Amino acid sequence: MTEEQAFCNRFEKECKSLRSDKIMLYGAGEKTEFLLKNVKDFDFQGILDPQLEGEHLYGAEVFPLQAAADRNCIIIIVARDHIIPIIYDRIHLFCEENGIKIYDFHGNRLPHKMAADHDMEYWDVNEERIREILEPYPVVSFDIFDTLIQRTTLTLEDMYQLMEMEGVVPGQFAVYRRKAERECAGICNISDIYDKIGQITGWKEDALEEYCRAELKMEKRVLQPRREMIRLLQWAIASGKKVYLVSDMYWPSKQIIEMLHGIGVNDYQQILISCEEQKSKKNGELFEELKKLAKTDQIIHVGDNRYDDIRMAYRQGVNAVQIMSAYELLMLSDMKELLNRVRTLQDRVVLGMIMTKLFANPFSLQKHKGLVYIEDRNIFAYCFVCPIIYTNRKDYTEYGNSIIPENYSEFQKDLTRICWKVRDCSISEKFQNALNDWVCGHSDRIEFPKKELVNIMQQKRLE
Repeated sequence: MTEEQAFCNRFEKECKSLRSDKIMLYGAGEKTEFLLKNVKDFDFQGILDPQLEGEHLYGAEVFPLQAAADRNCIIIIVARDHIIPIIYDRIHLFCEENGIKIYDFHGNRLPHKMAADHDMEYWDVNEERIREILEPYPVVSFDIFDTLIQRTTLTLEDMYQLMEMEGVVPGQFAVYRRKAERECAGICNISDIYDKIGQITGWKEDALEEYCRAELKMEKRVLQPRREMIRLLQWAIASGKKVYLVSDMYWPSKQIIEMLHGIGVNDYQQILISCEEQKSKKNGELFEELKKLAKTDQIIHVGDNRYDDIRMAYRQGVNAVQIMSAYELLMLSDMKELLNRVRTLQDRVVLGMIMTKLFANPFSLQKHKGLVYIEDRNIFAYCFVCPIIYTNRKDYTEYGNSIIPENYSEFQKDLTRICWKVRDCSISEKFQNALNDWVCGHSDRIEFPKKELVNIMQQKRLE
């Protein structure tokens, strides 16, 4: 039985009491596709996804949340277990006001107590343990994006919206860019995507070439290394192992090599990119190509995607070990509530900077099993004080010894790099309050002399 069949069978069994209800599926991932393709005895009315409203996916229309009320539907959230509470927090007030019942895909009426994240096996993994796992293998392959390097923006969508705000692409570019990539059949490269944008919009070829160059520049601006993972790669090379980089990506290897070189990633055996090999990790064929190239099956792959990097590697006879992306760590941490407190693109940009600062290290939550502890005054100042000072144009001396000029200079430099031409990167009052609330509610997690610091944050919150 395939994973797809097993998931659908389990859904039919666990959600059988919901067969007579009209259902909106919240989430547009592969599990929603599984259900719409295979489960016929449920009344699926459509998909809810705030990023994809008005589009059609898997033969179903994507609606705004209001449609669930208009059609008298229940909502089933189809997402990974640790993400379900985040989505629930986002929509439950609207659903309560409109009498909409919310369920998870196990058939549980929400709110429902989920398994505690601190029980995850991943919290037992650290850099030393990863080295022990890699040690016996003569060949090691690494995923690239979100494994060795990461974007400072919270999501790709934010990067496209920043391009719009800077005026280097037309309005609605983010919508068309996302739509074009989805509509490109099979394995695609960046040229295929922009050709599709041209078909959708009618934009001229020379303009599309300019927009593509702008996207590449933006990619290079927002990329940062994950230093612990780069160190792991360098250790593997120094240990005499053959190291390959393997990625499902639309950028060709020439551009990716430039991106990697720009942040100090240079030493590896070879790079395999899906759009050039016309083979993908998603179906395992890129791992087969890696085995042929390395001339051995004694390979272990390191990546962040639990399906593409881990399950598909194992299916092709390649061992694998998962590390978490910064975004995944944010969603698993007790700071995940901040995801539902952002109101503007500027909020999302700053949260992306905070995420990168706190979770660039994939083992940053290992010590406290998912709980965020701030052990460094400089990190605290960057993540919690600088955004508020910047927004309110205050003098950092108001915050006493909680911040030094170098912290504020670093924050401004990073913000300028990401929001190059955006005039106002101030964050919303709600997000300022969210940062203050986290500090005041978790002062016991700030592990440096902080009495004065917390008092100041509490005072500023009251003001």
